[in-house]
Amino acid sequence: MKLLLIFATTLTVVLSGTVDPSLKKAVDLGLNTVAILELPQIVGQLETNQALQTLFGDAKVATLVATLKGLTSAAQAPFVSIAASLGLEIEQYWISNVILVKGLTLEKLDTLSKTPGEFILRKQHIVTLDHIRSGREEVANNFTVRNPQWGVAKIRAPEAWSLTTGENAVVGFIDTGVNIGHVALSDGFAGAWMDPYYNTLVPTDVQGHGSFVAGIVVGRANGIGVAPGAQYIACRGMNNQGSGTEAALIQCAEFMVTATPRPQVVPNAWGGVPGAWFEPIISAWRSAGIIPLFAIGNSGPNCGTISAPGSHGGVIGVAATSDTDAVATFSSRGPGAGGVLKPDFAAPGANILSAGTGASNYVTMSGNGAGPHTAGAIALIVSLHPDWGYDEVYNALATSAAQPPLSDNDRACGLPTPGVDYPNYVYGHGRIDVAAALGL
Repeated sequence: MKLLLIFATTLTVVLSGTVDPSLKKAVDLGLNTVAILELPQIVGQLETNQALQTLFGDAKVATLVATLKGLTSAAQAPFVSIAASLGLEIEQYWISNVILVKGLTLEKLDTLSKTPGEFILRKQHIVTLDHIRSGREEVANNFTVRNPQWGVAKIRAPEAWSLTTGENAVVGFIDTGVNIGHVALSDGFAGAWMDPYYNTLVPTDVQGHGSFVAGIVVGRANGIGVAPGAQYIACRGMNNQGSGTEAALIQCAEFMVTATPRPQVVPNAWGGVPGAWFEPIISAWRSAGIIPLFAIGNSGPNCGTISAPGSHGGVIGVAATSDTDAVATFSSRGPGAGGVLKPDFAAPGANILSAGTGASNYVTMSGNGAGPHTAGAIALIVSLHPDWGYDEVYNALATSAAQPPLSDNDRACGLPTPGVDYPNYVYGHGRIDVAAALGL
């Protein structure tokens, strides 16, 4: 009998969920009525699915989505039933095995938490854009001084344009939106748009960050764009104040997989939320042939300051450089979590000019340009090599990167291989050179 009691107790522990104490306290005080119900992730099952790995292109993505939807629906069903009986509003997600629950009271939270199974009930994460270190509106006509702009020239995009300007490449933006009325951005829109916050019918951008990023990647005026022949789709992952909810970001992540056209690369300029909550999305994107690119943060110059998800081993993280190829003081340094090589690359990110929120205005900013320059370079690469995925693109950038001389401060964060300057935890493999990556 004693053995049976021990077994029963163990079984109860295994099958019971966990409620984050901070969520319970907030609900009790009436400060929060929304939660994330996080179930064990199932995307790992897809990574070892041999049948899925034999598929390619649209067939693989369709199978991936259908399988994820089927597995998550089955796992979420008991919780959906309980939530309905409690009168709770829910939103189910398939790319990450979570449910957004709305309308919680302490009593309903307690009842929901007693649902058998392994799960966590917690607050949803709120992300913010990386802090911009400087920015200014350009005086009329000042922005024509450089054409192409210095960052575009530095990574040798104009030389690559002899082969491609990004035709047939699609970039997906998850940001504050895109100012589709800007002269540099009006022609590149591929028609797919989602707005979880304001439900606008076409891309807009009040905050401005998303337009700035998009201009560097695909801008078609005044030399601001690395891949001016590429197209873009977009989802408003951050609101007009520059912050984003976990639920909206997951909606955007799903949109990127199912949109027509589907992007080959998705640059992200947000981060700072620890934990593994975004890892299933990264895995799903990789399985769908989407290259995830993340800002590493502007918390330098100390070592070990790279923020998640940019610190994740499965994404491309990029440091910011100046026009002299020095890594900017504000740029975060590696290594990444667990000693992983981060950043992966460096790219222009200080005093960058790009599109503003008007019809033809421009702004200069520091701290949000490195990722977009790299995304533009990737767009040029996949335009010329449409069958290339993450590994091929990464290797092309890594083997062709420029390697500026390191200072003692650069070496201070350590070297993955003692006595060998590259790769390192400040530049990664080096500053990108897209023309060299294309064999020029």
